[in-house]
Amino acid sequence: MQEIITISASQRANHLTTQFFNSQEQNLYNTDPENSLDTTTFLNPSIDKISKTASYYPRLLLWDAKNGNGSLGKYQYVPETKDFHSINQTENNSLSEQHSLVHTHNRIERSKYQNALDNNEELPELTKENTKYWSDYNRLIYQPYTFNSLTDWYHDPETPNLPDFRGLRSQRFISLEQGIAEWESQKDNFMDENLRIALEHCDTLEGFNLVTDMGSAWGSFTSSLLQELKDEIPKCSIFSWGFFEPDILTNSKPSIDNKYQLKNAIENSLHLMSESDLFFPIYSDNKLSNWELAGQTCRLYDTVNSVLSQRNTNNRKSMNYLTNCITDGESKRNMVTSMIELDNHYNYSYVSRVKPYDRHNRSTKEYYEFSYCTIKRGVKEMPEKEDNQDKKTKDSFRNLQTVEFQPSETIPNEYRKTTDYSIKLSTTENSRGLFKHWNDYVQKYFRFNDNREELKEELGTLISTYEHGWYSDEDSGDDI
Repeated sequence: MQEIITISASQRANHLTTQFFNSQEQNLYNTDPENSLDTTTFLNPSIDKISKTASYYPRLLLWDAKNGNGSLGKYQYVPETKDFHSINQTENNSLSEQHSLVHTHNRIERSKYQNALDNNEELPELTKENTKYWSDYNRLIYQPYTFNSLTDWYHDPETPNLPDFRGLRSQRFISLEQGIAEWESQKDNFMDENLRIALEHCDTLEGFNLVTDMGSAWGSFTSSLLQELKDEIPKCSIFSWGFFEPDILTNSKPSIDNKYQLKNAIENSLHLMSESDLFFPIYSDNKLSNWELAGQTCRLYDTVNSVLSQRNTNNRKSMNYLTNCITDGESKRNMVTSMIELDNHYNYSYVSRVKPYDRHNRSTKEYYEFSYCTIKRGVKEMPEKEDNQDKKTKDSFRNLQTVEFQPSETIPNEYRKTTDYSIKLSTTENSRGLFKHWNDYVQKYFRFNDNREELKEELGTLISTYEHGWYSDEDSGDDI
């Protein structure tokens, strides 16, 4: 048995992992050994020998701002404990004579969905209006060690992806320094306690999934966490998943806040790439709510992870296998450029949406593909593009088969209509344009940064890594 632990940091990331683990719960009811997943890869079973029953808990460590868990209490489902105590006026008068009652914040009411779930009643329809918190629709019970929260940063329902300092709405959790400082204040408790407990529940750990936001302090927080994780467990595999908001340099007059956002994204991406086996840059459509985005992205996230957890040992692959397919042995070429759902041609990747790529406008050219793998879900035939049979045979190890998508009913209807589809993951020359784009930005706007030259050198190396063929000197860029 090979276990994979998920570490999720940010409200947006927690929505995605909630949808994923809800779908993992759906698979518990699948009894077909050839077309189901090994639930113990991502879920920790707890066996009750007296009642002869099993309970399953996510192998999950999540981080959120204070109040970001919504109505879900850390010890809510632990016997004989309560996070909240509802009292009437008589009880309040009685308590006030004996104790001081401290109100830290207004109580967040439980969603109708959670009430119906706990009472085994008919479940209400989910919408973007009643799914503001990921806890409004999570189906599995989380262990207390799963929960971790920032110290002084509070969840703001009006801007859910940017925590607010002490609820004063005067400062947001956005800078690199804030993320690093927050991690430094929290790391000892996290590494020595909660992470240790999660590791003790694993027999043979294969690796980690890290999910976070890239344009805020969550990115630097997670990259600091990742560095500590690699020092602690150096031989484990790590897949990092980062949410990127729309590229701000396509705007004619980007604001100061947007420039700050891109600065974060650049540095956070370089840090995560340097320590991860694979880095998945995911486009976050700001027209979608976190619930909708999570439902859409779960089609990708679940597909990749289903390959790692199949019961069918002939089709099941390791994290290292996927890494080799996509990087083709070039460890620095570990950014997944393209993540296309072939059936509808939807690309989940942020990279393809960055425009303009460079001053010569190469966006219309067909980019060289360094390596790829295609994952087919269900029984539908995989799209054929190669006419050369020898080529097909040579690359057969890149064509992977996995089980049909088994989405939870918490996923929006439009993203669970089709359950048999194919996703192609590839690294292409297109990434060169992204790094060139970032390098130009660093030259123009990082003039007084201490690490400016270091960033330019690192980006220059990545530009060369993703080059194919010949480029003129004019295309190399000048320091401005």
